[in-house]
Amino acid sequence: MRKSLLVFMSLVATFSILAACSNTAKEEKTESTALPTINERIQNETKEVMEQSKLVKDTAITVDQKKKVISLNVTASSETNSDYAEVIGLNFAKTLAIGASTEKENNLHKPENDSLGALYSFYDLNITVKQENGKVLAKGKKTTTETKITWERAQ
Repeated sequence: MRKSLLVFMSLVATFSILAACSNTAKEEKTESTALPTINERIQNETKEVMEQSKLVKDTAITVDQKKKVISLNVTASSETNSDYAEVIGLNFAKTLAIGASTEKENNLHKPENDSLGALYSFYDLNITVKQENGKVLAKGKKTTTETKITWERAQ
């Protein structure tokens, strides 16, 4: 399981570095009220990256532009515990934000070590990580006015 987590974390780090190198100028949040685009290509690429981990069995992304909410759902392997579930959820959110920041019309800054990036200042975020048997390991929530995800773990 440690090897799977290490491979997963390496993939996320690699994509973070690639995204950071693709545009060295820090982009700021746009002044317009238009919501950033999270098209099908961005969603599919994000899911592909996440599903390369042996700990992740399936993923789903729902974007509700009317309610301004992004919901991320992960089905994790039965070996995944609550600690790993939070890491998986956080990486899922950052990977989607990196994808959204690559769209020039979005004009978003990318996630950094201590930041989720600008995407979630436009959308509220809900994350659910559950095992294949349906047991919820962790739920995360973040509103547009918060800077961090608040986690609720399974007992």
